[in-house]
Amino acid sequence: MIRISFIVLTAIMAGILIAGINRAARQAELQGAGKRLLRETIVGLITWLSYVAAISFSGVLQTAALPPRIPAFLILPLFVFILFIFRTQIFRRLLAATPAHFLIYPQVFRIGVELLLHQMYKDGLIPRSATFEGYNYEIVIAILSLGVGYLAHKRKAPRLITAWNIAGLGTLFIVVFIFISRAYAQNIYGSQESLSIKDFGSFPYTLLPGFLMPLAVFLHVASLAKQRMLRSQ
Repeated sequence: MIRISFIVLTAIMAGILIAGINRAARQAELQGAGKRLLRETIVGLITWLSYVAAISFSGVLQTAALPPRIPAFLILPLFVFILFIFRTQIFRRLLAATPAHFLIYPQVFRIGVELLLHQMYKDGLIPRSATFEGYNYEIVIAILSLGVGYLAHKRKAPRLITAWNIAGLGTLFIVVFIFISRAYAQNIYGSQESLSIKDFGSFPYTLLPGFLMPLAVFLHVASLAKQRMLRSQ
Protein backbone atom coordinates (compact mmCIF):
# COMPACT_ATOMS: atom_id res chain seq x y z
CA MET A 1 0.00 0.00 0.00
CA ILE A 2 2.79 2.44 0.87
CA ARG A 3 4.48 1.81 -2.47
CA ILE A 4 1.28 2.53 -4.37
CA SER A 5 0.79 5.68 -2.27
CA PHE A 6 4.19 7.06 -3.34
CA ILE A 7 3.30 6.49 -6.99
CA VAL A 8 -0.17 8.02 -6.64
CA LEU A 9 1.16 11.09 -4.80
CA THR A 10 3.82 11.59 -7.47
CA ALA A 11 1.22 11.30 -10.24
CA ILE A 12 -1.03 13.83 -8.52
CA MET A 13 1.77 16.36 -8.05
CA ALA A 14 2.99 15.88 -11.61
CA GLY A 15 -0.55 16.57 -12.80
CA ILE A 16 -0.77 19.72 -10.65
CA LEU A 17 2.57 20.91 -12.02
CA ILE A 18 1.43 20.38 -15.61
CA ALA A 19 -1.90 22.12 -14.95
CA GLY A 20 -0.11 25.06 -13.33
CA ILE A 21 2.29 25.50 -16.25
CA ASN A 22 -0.59 25.23 -18.71
CA ARG A 23 -2.57 27.91 -16.88
CA ALA A 24 0.43 30.23 -16.60
CA ALA A 25 1.19 29.79 -20.32
CA ARG A 26 -2.36 30.79 -21.22
CA GLN A 27 -2.28 33.79 -18.87
CA ALA A 28 1.07 34.86 -20.31
CA GLU A 29 -0.45 34.56 -23.80
CA LEU A 30 2.40 32.39 -25.07
CA GLN A 31 0.06 30.89 -27.68
CA GLY A 32 2.01 28.45 -29.89
CA ALA A 33 5.03 28.59 -27.61
CA GLY A 34 2.78 27.73 -24.68
CA LYS A 35 1.49 24.57 -26.35
CA ARG A 36 5.04 23.54 -27.19
CA LEU A 37 6.10 24.22 -23.60
CA LEU A 38 3.25 22.07 -22.30
CA ARG A 39 4.23 19.18 -24.59
CA GLU A 40 7.86 19.51 -23.55
CA THR A 41 6.87 19.54 -19.88
CA ILE A 42 4.82 16.36 -20.21
CA VAL A 43 7.53 14.58 -22.22
CA GLY A 44 10.19 15.81 -19.81
CA LEU A 45 8.31 14.56 -16.74
CA ILE A 46 7.62 11.18 -18.30
CA THR A 47 11.27 10.86 -19.36
CA TRP A 48 12.61 11.86 -15.96
CA LEU A 49 10.27 9.63 -13.95
CA SER A 50 11.07 6.75 -16.30
CA TYR A 51 14.76 7.40 -15.65
CA VAL A 52 14.16 7.37 -11.89
CA ALA A 53 12.36 4.04 -12.19
CA ALA A 54 14.98 2.52 -14.49
CA ILE A 55 17.99 3.48 -12.41
CA SER A 56 16.18 2.34 -9.27
CA PHE A 57 15.44 -1.10 -10.70
CA SER A 58 19.04 -1.39 -11.90
CA GLY A 59 20.25 -1.49 -8.29
CA VAL A 60 22.78 1.31 -8.83
CA LEU A 61 21.27 3.37 -6.00
CA GLN A 62 21.12 0.52 -3.48
CA THR A 63 24.65 0.88 -2.13
CA ALA A 64 26.31 2.97 0.56
CA ALA A 65 29.51 3.19 -1.49
CA LEU A 66 30.92 6.65 -2.06
CA PRO A 67 30.20 8.96 -3.73
CA PRO A 68 26.57 8.88 -2.54
CA ARG A 69 24.57 7.54 -5.48
CA ILE A 70 21.14 9.03 -4.77
CA PRO A 71 22.40 12.64 -4.51
CA ALA A 72 24.68 12.17 -7.52
CA PHE A 73 22.17 10.49 -9.86
CA LEU A 74 18.88 12.01 -8.72
CA ILE A 75 19.11 15.17 -6.62
CA LEU A 76 22.05 16.98 -8.23
CA PRO A 77 20.81 16.69 -11.86
CA LEU A 78 17.39 18.04 -10.91
CA PHE A 79 18.85 20.97 -8.97
CA VAL A 80 21.07 21.87 -11.94
CA PHE A 81 17.99 21.74 -14.19
CA ILE A 82 16.00 23.92 -11.77
CA LEU A 83 18.81 26.47 -11.73
CA PHE A 84 18.83 26.50 -15.53
CA ILE A 85 15.05 26.95 -15.69
CA PHE A 86 15.13 29.90 -13.30
CA ARG A 87 17.55 31.72 -15.57
CA THR A 88 15.32 31.55 -18.67
CA GLN A 89 13.11 34.33 -19.95
CA ILE A 90 10.13 32.05 -20.43
CA PHE A 91 10.21 31.12 -16.75
CA ARG A 92 10.05 34.79 -15.80
CA ARG A 93 6.99 35.23 -18.01
CA LEU A 94 5.33 32.19 -16.50
CA LEU A 95 6.16 33.36 -12.98
CA ALA A 96 4.71 36.81 -13.67
CA ALA A 97 1.46 35.16 -14.82
CA THR A 98 1.24 32.84 -11.80
CA PRO A 99 -0.67 34.01 -8.69
CA ALA A 100 1.54 33.94 -5.60
CA HIS A 101 -0.74 31.55 -3.72
CA PHE A 102 -0.54 29.00 -6.53
CA LEU A 103 3.08 28.43 -5.53
CA ILE A 104 2.22 27.92 -1.87
CA TYR A 105 -0.96 25.86 -1.55
CA PRO A 106 0.51 22.81 -3.37
CA GLN A 107 3.07 22.45 -0.55
CA VAL A 108 0.32 20.82 1.50
CA PHE A 109 1.32 17.60 -0.32
CA ARG A 110 4.16 17.32 2.19
CA ILE A 111 1.63 16.19 4.80
CA GLY A 112 1.15 13.08 2.70
CA VAL A 113 4.90 12.65 2.37
CA GLU A 114 5.37 12.85 6.13
CA LEU A 115 2.65 10.28 6.77
CA LEU A 116 4.34 7.95 4.30
CA LEU A 117 7.72 8.51 5.94
CA HIS A 118 6.22 7.70 9.32
CA GLN A 119 4.87 4.44 7.91
CA MET A 120 8.31 3.68 6.49
CA TYR A 121 9.73 4.19 10.00
CA LYS A 122 7.13 1.81 11.44
CA ASP A 123 8.14 -0.71 8.76
CA GLY A 124 11.78 -0.35 9.83
CA LEU A 125 12.98 1.25 6.59
CA ILE A 126 14.08 4.65 7.93
CA PRO A 127 15.14 5.96 11.35
CA ARG A 128 12.77 7.76 13.70
CA SER A 129 14.86 10.94 13.42
CA ALA A 130 13.76 11.26 9.76
CA THR A 131 10.07 11.53 10.76
CA PHE A 132 7.96 14.08 12.61
CA GLU A 133 8.62 12.08 15.77
CA GLY A 134 12.29 13.03 15.40
CA TYR A 135 13.88 16.06 13.73
CA ASN A 136 11.70 16.31 10.64
CA TYR A 137 9.53 19.45 10.87
CA GLU A 138 8.24 19.27 7.32
CA ILE A 139 4.69 18.57 8.44
CA VAL A 140 4.60 21.94 10.22
CA ILE A 141 5.62 23.73 7.03
CA ALA A 142 2.97 21.79 5.10
CA ILE A 143 0.18 22.67 7.52
CA LEU A 144 1.22 26.33 7.61
CA SER A 145 1.09 26.44 3.80
CA LEU A 146 -2.69 26.74 4.02
CA GLY A 147 -2.53 29.92 6.09
CA VAL A 148 0.44 31.34 4.22
CA GLY A 149 -1.28 30.64 0.91
CA TYR A 150 -4.30 32.61 2.12
CA LEU A 151 -2.07 35.55 3.04
CA ALA A 152 -0.45 35.40 -0.39
CA HIS A 153 -3.88 35.34 -2.03
CA LYS A 154 -4.82 38.51 -0.10
CA ARG A 155 -1.37 40.00 -0.80
CA LYS A 156 -0.70 40.44 2.91
CA ALA A 157 2.32 39.84 5.17
CA PRO A 158 4.99 39.50 2.44
CA ARG A 159 7.75 39.23 5.06
CA LEU A 160 5.96 36.35 6.75
CA ILE A 161 5.59 34.61 3.39
CA THR A 162 9.30 35.05 2.73
CA ALA A 163 10.15 33.75 6.20
CA TRP A 164 7.94 30.70 5.68
CA ASN A 165 9.68 29.91 2.41
CA ILE A 166 13.11 30.20 3.98
CA ALA A 167 12.02 28.05 6.92
CA GLY A 168 10.66 25.48 4.47
CA LEU A 169 13.98 25.30 2.66
CA GLY A 170 15.69 24.96 6.04
CA THR A 171 13.55 22.00 7.09
CA LEU A 172 14.19 20.33 3.75
CA PHE A 173 17.94 20.74 4.27
CA ILE A 174 17.66 19.15 7.71
CA VAL A 175 15.76 16.15 6.34
CA VAL A 176 18.18 15.67 3.44
CA PHE A 177 21.11 15.83 5.88
CA ILE A 178 19.47 13.23 8.13
CA PHE A 179 18.88 10.84 5.25
CA ILE A 180 22.37 11.21 3.78
CA SER A 181 24.19 11.02 7.09
CA ARG A 182 22.13 8.08 8.32
CA ALA A 183 22.87 6.21 5.09
CA TYR A 184 26.54 7.06 4.62
CA ALA A 185 27.88 8.17 8.04
CA GLN A 186 25.63 6.56 10.62
CA ASN A 187 28.47 6.23 13.14
CA ILE A 188 28.31 9.95 13.95
CA TYR A 189 25.02 9.40 15.79
CA GLY A 190 26.36 6.88 18.26
CA SER A 191 23.29 4.65 17.87
CA GLN A 192 22.30 1.51 16.01
CA GLU A 193 19.39 3.19 14.24
CA SER A 194 20.24 3.65 10.58
CA LEU A 195 18.69 4.01 7.15
CA SER A 196 18.45 0.99 4.87
CA ILE A 197 19.96 2.29 1.64
CA LYS A 198 19.03 -0.99 -0.05
CA ASP A 199 15.34 -0.30 0.61
CA PHE A 200 15.42 3.49 0.25
CA GLY A 201 17.32 3.18 -3.03
CA SER A 202 14.57 1.05 -4.55
CA PHE A 203 11.49 2.11 -6.48
CA PRO A 204 9.14 3.81 -5.65
CA TYR A 205 10.91 5.22 -2.58
CA THR A 206 13.36 6.93 -4.93
CA LEU A 207 10.48 9.16 -6.07
CA LEU A 208 11.03 11.09 -2.83
CA PRO A 209 14.57 12.35 -3.64
CA GLY A 210 13.95 12.04 -7.39
CA PHE A 211 10.83 14.18 -7.64
CA LEU A 212 8.85 15.09 -4.52
CA MET A 213 11.65 16.77 -2.54
CA PRO A 214 13.02 18.75 -5.53
CA LEU A 215 9.44 19.82 -6.32
CA ALA A 216 9.13 21.27 -2.82
CA VAL A 217 12.42 23.14 -3.31
CA PHE A 218 11.26 24.41 -6.71
CA LEU A 219 8.01 25.75 -5.27
CA HIS A 220 9.83 27.51 -2.41
CA VAL A 221 12.39 29.16 -4.68
CA ALA A 222 9.69 30.13 -7.20
CA SER A 223 7.62 31.62 -4.38
CA LEU A 224 10.61 33.65 -3.16
CA ALA A 225 11.20 34.89 -6.71
CA LYS A 226 7.51 35.79 -7.00
CA GLN A 227 7.62 37.79 -3.77
CA ARG A 228 10.66 39.66 -5.04
CA MET A 229 8.83 40.33 -8.30
CA LEU A 230 5.81 41.70 -6.42
CA ARG A 231 7.98 44.00 -4.30
CA SER A 232 9.51 45.52 -7.42
CA GLN A 233 6.13 46.37 -8.93
